[in-house]
Amino acid sequence: MFPGVMDVESVVRTAVESGVFTKPSADQKVFKDQCAYCFKDPHTKDGLYINLKNYHAFCREHAEIYANNTGNNLYVQFESTKVFVEEKVDGERADGEPTNKMTKLTIDADPKFEFEDKYCVIKLITKHSNLVQHDNDKRLALSGWHCEVENCGLDENLWINLTDGAIRCGRSQYVADGQKTNGNGHMQDYYAATGYPLVVKLGTISSNLESIDVYSYDEDDAVIDPNLEKHLKHFGLDPSKLEKTAKSTLEMELDMNEKWEWARCTEDGAVLEPVYGPGYTGLINTGSSCYMNSVLQALIQVDSFRTRYSEKALDILLNCPIETIHNDFNAQFAKVIRAMLSGDYSSETDLEHNNIKPLQFKRVAAGNHAEFSTAKQQDVEEYIRFLFEKISQNSKDEVIDPTGSLRFQTWNRFEDIATQKVRYTEQEELILRLPIPEALLKPIPDTENRFTVDMSAAIQAAFDVQFVEGYKSPITGEQKGATNTITMKTFPDYLLFQVSKFTYNNLGVQKKLDVEVEVSDELDLVAYRGHGKLEGEELLPVETPSEPAAPEIPANVRAVAGELMVMGFEENSCLRAAFFSNGNAEVATNWLMEHMDEPNINDVFVMPTGTPSARGEVDPNLVASIIDMGFTPYQARYALKQVPTVSEAVDWLFTNMETIPVETAATGSSSDAPQPSISEAANRKSYKDGSEKYKLIGMISHMGSRPDSGHYVAHMLKDGKWVLFNDEKVALSQDPPKKLAYIYLYKRVE
Repeated sequence: MFPGVMDVESVVRTAVESGVFTKPSADQKVFKDQCAYCFKDPHTKDGLYINLKNYHAFCREHAEIYANNTGNNLYVQFESTKVFVEEKVDGERADGEPTNKMTKLTIDADPKFEFEDKYCVIKLITKHSNLVQHDNDKRLALSGWHCEVENCGLDENLWINLTDGAIRCGRSQYVADGQKTNGNGHMQDYYAATGYPLVVKLGTISSNLESIDVYSYDEDDAVIDPNLEKHLKHFGLDPSKLEKTAKSTLEMELDMNEKWEWARCTEDGAVLEPVYGPGYTGLINTGSSCYMNSVLQALIQVDSFRTRYSEKALDILLNCPIETIHNDFNAQFAKVIRAMLSGDYSSETDLEHNNIKPLQFKRVAAGNHAEFSTAKQQDVEEYIRFLFEKISQNSKDEVIDPTGSLRFQTWNRFEDIATQKVRYTEQEELILRLPIPEALLKPIPDTENRFTVDMSAAIQAAFDVQFVEGYKSPITGEQKGATNTITMKTFPDYLLFQVSKFTYNNLGVQKKLDVEVEVSDELDLVAYRGHGKLEGEELLPVETPSEPAAPEIPANVRAVAGELMVMGFEENSCLRAAFFSNGNAEVATNWLMEHMDEPNINDVFVMPTGTPSARGEVDPNLVASIIDMGFTPYQARYALKQVPTVSEAVDWLFTNMETIPVETAATGSSSDAPQPSISEAANRKSYKDGSEKYKLIGMISHMGSRPDSGHYVAHMLKDGKWVLFNDEKVALSQDPPKKLAYIYLYKRVE
């Protein structure tokens, strides 16, 4: 298997003991520009692998070969990705750096770009390289295979066992709704009887060794066999003489999920009637900008946005100095919204000039944000939060902030179980997140790993009591835990819901739940209105944050630093890497590789005081746990950079909510400059409040395995009809995919 998930410390210790790691000297040369055996470089797929025995680099293919021949199997993977750099008209880059600064930029090229480097320690695991194969003189033909089990005879979904050459059929697998591949699971039975684990799907064998489907039953996963060609030839199967005729298991799974989802959300295959006129303007995709296009189509459904940026668009444009209009956020936003609602770019009689390309708005809105300024796909929920903060920052005191139609406040009721005393805090929110607890999932008949959940049950789960494990009572000192409950303090004119389709496994890898939501077109949320402190409730004492003592280096930082020091790096550089990676060994390794050339890297390390704003990402599973209790992702990450556990972070949030700076829209992080706290900012805002009844008017759907990849489309209810907005394609919807949306937009009804 390549690469391997590993305990960095134990792997490095073993590498040192076995002689496959050489401590780098001060003048050690590192060859990282090109594979020693071919012309592949760090910019090609998978980058290069720098061997930590001799510091020569290899591409993935040759790294495997070299490791198998020498036993030197410890590498640093080095990937370099081209990133385009946008320039301002005043000679500065979009991130504020002058264009004449010495960087790894192309010279006099248009557009300009630079390279982002990534390093990761990799161990080449060669579990299957020395597979013992039976010398039974079995030689297979290059076609015409059948399952060798008596009375089976299947000629599809066939697998060869690499130990003895036995051919058996695989397990049946869903490939579409109600459709399965043929298969009786005879290879799985064969493994149970013989213990021979390594198998290959026959129809996937070709000269492209990476595309061959190799499966290990004892690992219950797809694997990489570094000697695959040799093992196949042992039974007469030469990959160079075979062509791929079947899809791999993974390909079938992805095809089934994504094609089905894609077809449903884009209404692929249906003959859709184009629609034209004001509010039906298509938006051209400028490079993975479908997330932004979908949000803009949703926002023109909101009255306050139409008023601010369409009806008053000319005032905004005329009052903006012409020399700054191209980089003025309000001017560019007004330009886009006015065009979308004008009908000038959505005419059945002038198809050549339909659609608009909001490229300049995308640039101005993103600024130098680390993610939204790139051409990468983004999470639409994160973009909504980012864009709304940008709008608020560009709404002067005398101008109505249109995001006020969607913002709302919640009550957070925190109860100390030991004393039953409570604390109430008010919190601003923009999107109501709907959790999908496993208990709510109902399997969909005739499908595999696809579920349905009732929206009303998911809403109930959002307001359920959440247990905070490990909370220590400030009164009794008992560690009995606490509970947290959310209720609505205000109900906005428009209400956004986000379905929590994305989760993390225990390795911190994000995955998408294949779930359909039984949507309610009309909602009555009166049961979830809160009223603050109730008569008879006793309040927890107000905890005033004390001045922190000189901080000690946390144990987890020291532990990760120790792992890095085993590799031969100096203590102070290792402590820095561990701190700025938030105690994550893999991130720390990457950080250290990227900062080795800095002159102060080995200066005496002193734990910083105040906000550790420069630290890296925290454990996403911990973040998710805190989000489930009603806090925003930003608040969760901020608290976890102050304290290490969920219970401490929740307690810290309730005690210190007023001190958290507002997230800076320009960069997506808090700034070191003085900023108003979240509480102070909320006090300056007014919130709409009224009826608790709502009607569904729009939704944004996502196709793909991650929210920052794939594709987004929007469906909006306009003039009583559902309309599909798929970038520049605008058409009447025949079957709006209400069950599959990621974001839902509701409007208040009286």
